[in-house]
Amino acid sequence: MKSLSGKPQMLRKVNSSMIEQLVYENGPISKPELVKRSGLSLPTVSKLVDDLEKKASIRSKGLSGNGVGRKAILYEINRNSGCFLTCNFNEGNLECCLVDMLNNIFYKKSFPLHSGSSLKALNSMFHAIDTLIEQAPAQVKIIGIGLPGVVHPNGSLMAIPQIAVWEGFNVKKALMTRYKTAIYVENNVKLSAMGYFYTHLIKKQNNLVYLYVGNGIGSGIILNSQLYRGSGDFSGEIGFMTDSCSPLKKSYVSSGGYMESLMSPLVDYTTGTLRQKGSPKLRHKLITILSTIAVNHVVLLNPDVIVFAGKIFDKKLIEAINKRMRFFLPEEIMPIISHDLSKTTELEGLIQSCRGFITTGMQLVQSTGLDHRADRIAV
Repeated sequence: MKSLSGKPQMLRKVNSSMIEQLVYENGPISKPELVKRSGLSLPTVSKLVDDLEKKASIRSKGLSGNGVGRKAILYEINRNSGCFLTCNFNEGNLECCLVDMLNNIFYKKSFPLHSGSSLKALNSMFHAIDTLIEQAPAQVKIIGIGLPGVVHPNGSLMAIPQIAVWEGFNVKKALMTRYKTAIYVENNVKLSAMGYFYTHLIKKQNNLVYLYVGNGIGSGIILNSQLYRGSGDFSGEIGFMTDSCSPLKKSYVSSGGYMESLMSPLVDYTTGTLRQKGSPKLRHKLITILSTIAVNHVVLLNPDVIVFAGKIFDKKLIEAINKRMRFFLPEEIMPIISHDLSKTTELEGLIQSCRGFITTGMQLVQSTGLDHRADRIAV
């Protein structure tokens, strides 16, 4: 992150963002407690809290303690000061939600995504977003989108066979042109990795690989508690993995990669289920491929946890993958093997990500070079 020294206005915004986040995480909380947690002086914290209260971002929530003596005012996030809107693509539909400032979903609706052309798909998304905006009781501070395929930092899409008409399309730019608010677009498996990390691992383990097989294949990688995307946002595109048996008869780029060519005959990407459920031959091949993918992730990243997600996974399949992995890896570096059964992990990741991006400080962190996943158009 670039230095903020010599930029007092920016530093104030970063400090304000930090205080708002601390209130969100620990509220109801007093100014003295915010001083302890932030490391800022009491006069600085008092000014920041007063400004946030004037903007209705936070509100007072009674007084601290029941004993005698002077009591401190407690503050909490004002859940009605705004909201954010999420849209996840899932099996041909956009699953959309309105979420308050405490991450509570208060409205949800599903819309079909008509993918006959790029414009039809875009108009489908516009219709879904417009419908939810009409239901929003407060300002929509950010629109978050979860999509399959590679999402580049500028918003252009790649390797997105489920919405083939959007190959090379810049969905973020189109949304920014229409909606004068922050826009966040991310790959859905990466969102699931973040959702699982936030709900299961945070403050326990720092490194996670989330392996998804269903409507396509992919992985989300958390390293040192941060989502890892790679230089071209291509990390986790395991469909392009290869091995020593890969033939060189053709290019696999246009078909989604060599590993994709091995998996697609086994898994129906439309339904996310096995093509020949119960076939011993299919099961053996699946175990071989998935254990190879998992072992390669362990060798390269040495994660604390590997999570398998998708309809194809059951307890016996995961146990068989785990057993085969142990033929190739030392026991002492074997990760915890887990199974994600939740249907809301991706949504949880998108909600948490949007919550981070709506604070001014987070946007400043983005603008100083760490990422540009969310952008705002000035009104």
